[in-house]
Amino acid sequence: MDRMRLNIWAVLLIGIIMSVVWTNGMAVADGPKSVDRSTRIERTTVNGMNILLQKNSSNIVQVTLLLKSGSGIEPADKKGISYIMNNIVYWLLNDSKVGSVDVTTQPDYTLISLTTLPQDLKLTLDRIKYLLSEPIYSYDLVVDLREWLGTNLKAVQAEAMAYSDFSREFYGPGHPYDDWPAPKTVTAITGPDVYKWYRQTYQPGNAILSISGGAGQSIPVLEKFFSNMKNEIVDRHLIIQPVLLSQDKKLQQENHNDRATSFCMGFSAPKMQDPDYPAFRVLAYYLEEYQHYFEELRVKEGLFYAASVYYNYLEKPKAPNIAFITMTDPDSLKTLEDRTLKVVHQLAAQGIEQSDIDKVIKAIKIENEAKKASGKGLATQNALSQFLQTQLVYDDTLLPKLEQVKTADIQRVAAKYLQHYVEISYVPKKIEPPF
Repeated sequence: MDRMRLNIWAVLLIGIIMSVVWTNGMAVADGPKSVDRSTRIERTTVNGMNILLQKNSSNIVQVTLLLKSGSGIEPADKKGISYIMNNIVYWLLNDSKVGSVDVTTQPDYTLISLTTLPQDLKLTLDRIKYLLSEPIYSYDLVVDLREWLGTNLKAVQAEAMAYSDFSREFYGPGHPYDDWPAPKTVTAITGPDVYKWYRQTYQPGNAILSISGGAGQSIPVLEKFFSNMKNEIVDRHLIIQPVLLSQDKKLQQENHNDRATSFCMGFSAPKMQDPDYPAFRVLAYYLEEYQHYFEELRVKEGLFYAASVYYNYLEKPKAPNIAFITMTDPDSLKTLEDRTLKVVHQLAAQGIEQSDIDKVIKAIKIENEAKKASGKGLATQNALSQFLQTQLVYDDTLLPKLEQVKTADIQRVAAKYLQHYVEISYVPKKIEPPF
C-alpha cells in the first residue's frame, strides 16, 4: 500500500504518532559508509521535465520523481483522490520489481522515490517514462481502494482526529492544506475523478526527475531516452498565503473509543524563505528532537504518554504551523494545556540559553554529517531544493545561519509566532479507572 511516511494524516491513519524529522532515508540496504557528494549537479530539460543528475561513488542509485501538484488540487468535497491514485502507482512500481518504492503526497507536490542498483536503472527509468506517457487506470483498484480507505477512516484514532480538526480550524474548511479525507468525501470519489487528477499531475511538464548515486547514464543519454514523450503545458502551483493566527480557539470533542484524552495545540510558524526561519528551526529542534518539551512535561511531570512536536515546513511550505500532539489522562487536560503554554511563554520571555542553542546546532551538525556520509536522500534533496526554490530545505546552507542565532532571536520569533493557538481535545465520554 501507499507508504506516505511524510504526510501526517496518513501516518496518523494507522495510529502512529511519530516525531516528524526529515530523514531523507529509504527503507533499503544502505549504501557505502562514505560517499563523495562533491560532484556537481548536471541539469537539463526535456519536454518540460527538469532532469537533475548528481553522480557519486555509491553502489546504489536513488531516483526521485517530483510532481508539482499533490492533494491540494483535489476538490474539497472529494479529498482522498491522490491517495487512491498513488496506491495504484505504488502497486505498479512495486510489481515491476524496480527496487524500493516510496510514494508520498503533500498538498503542494507528490514524491515518488526509488532506490535501485546501477544495472537496474534502465528498467526504473522505463517505469518513470511509462507513468508520464501512458494512461494508467484500473476501475477495480479504484473501487477496492476507495472502500478500504473509507473503512479505515471510520476507525481513525482520536489523536489523528485531533490533528485533523486542528488543520481544518487553522486553515479553514476547503483550504488546499486542509488535506484530511473524510469517509463522506472518499465515498463521493469516482473513477473519472481519480483519472483526471492523475492526468493533471503525471505530466512531463509538471515533473522534476532527480537521479543520484552510481548511475552509468549521462545527460545526453537521458535526454535521448525521454525525448519522445508527449507533453501538455501544466502549471499547478498552489497560491497559498501564510497564516498568522490573530486569536485563540478551543474545541472539545467526545472520544467514544478510548480511555485517554487526545490533545493537539498548534501555532503559526515561518516559511523556509522567511528571515525568521533559522531561529524558529532552532526553537522547533529544541522542543522536539532535543527533548525539552518531552523532558519537562513527560519525564518530570508524567503528563502524557507519547507525543510529537510537528513543524511542517516541508510538507506545507507556504503556510506551515507547529503543533503539539499528545495523549493524557482526562483529569490532566487542563494541567497539560497550562504547562504547554507555560513552556511556550517562557520561550518568548527568556528565549533559549546560548549554551543550549550551541548544543542544538552541534546535534544538527552531527545529523547532517551522518546524512552526508550515507549519501541517502540526495536525489530527493536536489529535487525538493529546486522545486521549493530554496537551499534552506537542508542544513548545508542553513548551518551558517543557525550559528548566528542568539537567545534574543528565539525570544523574538517565539513572541511573534507562538502568541495565539488552536487547541483541539478529544475527551472520553466515560472516564474509566486505570488498569
